[in-house]
Amino acid sequence: MFDYDAYIQRKLSRFLDGPETFQLSALRRDGRHKYRSSTLALFAWSVGLVRLFLSPVSFYLVPAALLLTGYASVAMDSPMRVMVLIFLAVFLVELILGFWYRPRVDIVRLMPDRVRAKSRFKVQFILHNRRRLPAWDIWADPFHYGPGLSTEQHAALAELPPKAEVKLESIVYAKRRGRHLIYTARVESRFPFNLIKWSCRWRKDARMLSVYPAFTSLTKFKLPLGARNQAEGMARYSKIGESMELMGVRDYREGDDIRRIDWPGTARLGSFVVKEFEEDELKRIALVTDTYVPPPTLWQRLRKMPKESEELEAALELTAALAEYFSRGEAAVELFAVGLEVHHLETGRGTTSFEAVCDILSGIEPSPEPALPQLEPDVFRDLSEVGGAVVVLIGDDPERRKFVERLRESDVSLRVFLITDSPSELPPEWVALSPQAIRSGMVREL
Repeated sequence: MFDYDAYIQRKLSRFLDGPETFQLSALRRDGRHKYRSSTLALFAWSVGLVRLFLSPVSFYLVPAALLLTGYASVAMDSPMRVMVLIFLAVFLVELILGFWYRPRVDIVRLMPDRVRAKSRFKVQFILHNRRRLPAWDIWADPFHYGPGLSTEQHAALAELPPKAEVKLESIVYAKRRGRHLIYTARVESRFPFNLIKWSCRWRKDARMLSVYPAFTSLTKFKLPLGARNQAEGMARYSKIGESMELMGVRDYREGDDIRRIDWPGTARLGSFVVKEFEEDELKRIALVTDTYVPPPTLWQRLRKMPKESEELEAALELTAALAEYFSRGEAAVELFAVGLEVHHLETGRGTTSFEAVCDILSGIEPSPEPALPQLEPDVFRDLSEVGGAVVVLIGDDPERRKFVERLRESDVSLRVFLITDSPSELPPEWVALSPQAIRSGMVREL
């Protein structure tokens, strides 16, 4: 049975997202914007539709032509009537030739799923002309992908021959961390006079791009003392491809894994024997990141536009650096990013686990209220069961100190890092780090 309510909700959500060619940050789907204005969405769609069909040149020519037409309709003997007729003739030729040579192109867009902030990446396009006519003045994805992403070089081509296939690429700069909905791939032509746009798109190519923090890799890190080495952790976190050291063989016992039967030894001895391995011990580390940033006051908003929190970005960069360090095989990480919602991720070893951490860190928004004290009891129980914890704080107050004390009372070995420029009197085991030092790459050993 068709669910009309769900269908209407999907269409309404898509309307509130705004058009692909004109995206507004206020319409983004994230934790900061729980309410999205339908009036603002209607304005965005109106501008987006105009920009979809009219080139930037037309934005200036069309209003001027309308003024000239109004003036010429009043002053019948004015020579301006000739200019109006010329413009109408050019527009008619643009309309006929543009429609005749409009692009019909198969599009394949290749781009990464995640990129590092403050880096450049390539978006590659494979275009195949389906028509027997050439396509002229071709642009691939001529729009900006969203706030925080700047297209430095657009993929463009002067002529795409009939039935031909070409490869193009554009260069995009990821200015800051975030998650971006990349809409469907689009090819656009402004032939012949760059007044009207004719486009086609591939409707099933939308994707999410994660821009993770631009961290500096750590060369040395001292794990919290007393971190428990758990042999069972290997079974819990182990990934395919990790090896264990072979100790020898022994007689088969009931209940042994038949996959460990040593068949050459069995054939030689005439009875079943199984291989014995020495399992590695795996350290489990809880990585807790605080994201509480007090919202700016009304006076601060009036004086200047709110900017990203330097302390929060530094904390997330440090978290990414720690997760990347642990992914080399030092430990299995249980990530707790505490903010608008608690992100709990259990990782193993290897790049796949680190990529999952990057996806979480790319979408974290600042929490407008203290979140550490609000950890659910079951989450805090999981947190207290690990042997060691690394806590990254972006502020010092009684509630944060109380949280650290609760961890210590749970018999968890701690390392606490406070991201601040002006540290006050801190407990002995706390370490103050400057956000500028972290973001400039000066913190390499901890």
